Amino acid sequence: MHQLPIEQQILLFVEIIALAILCIRMWMAGLHKVYVYFFGYLLLELLQALIPVLVPVESRLYLDLYLTSQALITAFYALVVLELYSKVLGDLPGIAGTARRYIKFTVALAIVIAVLPLRLERAKTTALGYVTSFEQTVMFSLVIFVLLVSAFLVYYPVPLGRNVIVYSMGYAVFFLTRATFSLMLNLEHWWARQLSSIVMGVSVASLIFWIIALSRKGEIKRVVVGHQWNPGDEQRLLAQLDAINASLLRARGK
Repeated sequence: MHQLPIEQQILLFVEIIALAILCIRMWMAGLHKVYVYFFGYLLLELLQALIPVLVPVESRLYLDLYLTSQALITAFYALVVLELYSKVLGDLPGIAGTARRYIKFTVALAIVIAVLPLRLERAKTTALGYVTSFEQTVMFSLVIFVLLVSAFLVYYPVPLGRNVIVYSMGYAVFFLTRATFSLMLNLEHWWARQLSSIVMGVSVASLIFWIIALSRKGEIKRVVVGHQWNPGDEQRLLAQLDAINASLLRARGK
């Protein structure tokens, strides 16, 4: 770990501890069975965070382990977003089913877009280039869906489990920060160290937030977040949602 800047060494150490605590907390609360993809994602993040601690950063083994773990983490980005939609829209199967189909289509298209130029490219592309291109394309294809989940939670007064809201809002901040970092890193390479430290800091803050807020009781407690600026409009918005959901179910022949 000595090859990393000192501030990143500290953040990495805190991140490893936070990831381990969150995984243990979710396991003991039985939440690993409820949020399967999220828990799997956290485990992968923990394993990746341990790589620079156990393996020299400049070695070939580090690069191979990093690329493999990053490819798996990228796949889990999509799985977590699908899981988010299924939890947030659990009582609206028509809307949830439509959202899942669009996410799957978008991710599949993103993978094709990421891979096709590499297949046509004559110059030799490094493994890091393949994984980076794949990660960026998939991440940016998912940004719109993460924003839609956040907008839905803010606008519609749907009662949801507290854990679902904590999971969704925390992941929105976490994921969008990483997506922004990926874009800015392409534009300004000389900011790499500062941006990387900021992303690590946001990651640690998100993990601490989940550690504090996720609990077994959070699965039972129902909370309404949306449309707090006009509570009197709740019934109209809920009726609107039910109408959209029913219309989509009829369109699917259910």
